Amino acid sequence: MKETLRLELLASAQLIIGMILILLWSFLSSEWWSVILGFLAVFFLVEAIWHYMLCDCLRYFKKRE
Repeated sequence: MKETLRLELLASAQLIIGMILILLWSFLSSEWWSVILGFLAVFFLVEAIWHYMLCDCLRYFKKRE
């Protein structure tokens, strides 16, 4: 499997996990411990964006070569 495809699959999985965690956090927002779900959701969404940006940069540099 190509490295960029692997990174895109990882980013897609992290994006889906982040959205599920946001839904759980909004459902359980009245509980004090649901803050952990919010932090995890933000972490997974930021990681997904980072991996998508990394894939775009890798494609750009491979085209330049």
